[in-house]
Amino acid sequence: MFRRTFAVVLAGIVLSGCNATPPVTSDGLAPVYRQSILVSDLERSLTLYRDVLGLKLGRVSETAPDSYSYTFFDIEPGAMRQFAYLDGEDRREILGLGEVPDLPDTGYTPPRRVAWVQTVPDVESVIEQVQALGLELISPREFMSREAGRPGLEAGVIDFDGHLILFYGLKRVGT
Repeated sequence: MFRRTFAVVLAGIVLSGCNATPPVTSDGLAPVYRQSILVSDLERSLTLYRDVLGLKLGRVSETAPDSYSYTFFDIEPGAMRQFAYLDGEDRREILGLGEVPDLPDTGYTPPRRVAWVQTVPDVESVIEQVQALGLELISPREFMSREAGRPGLEAGVIDFDGHLILFYGLKRVGT
């Protein structure tokens, strides 16, 4: 159940952009507001999402005893300690990290079903920092950016809790 719930919650990731003002439906609600994932150690996860990938920590809150998170993540009430809200470059609260210290390892069975996709300003530096953290790096691949007319790199990383992140950006000039 956890794997299916996780897939549903993250399914909208690739659809969300970092717009200053998210699109709004006719009833005034944003169709994709925030993606949320479970992590076993919030501080450790912030070393990747904040310190390496460049998201900004907006706020951290304690999880209320009656939080709907318990229902939609299919976890026991009280299992989630706190929740961090991370901001993107042009939009607030694009990612939520719910800390569940005893998060079970569900293992990995191909194919990978969801990914967080993010551009980074210095892709070579991010690759080096991911390797320094000892995380699994999915082999980088070079591409030619049609928009910038320059080569770029894309790579993936498996975070501390098994979530897939694809990051990409332009290569440094002269590399």
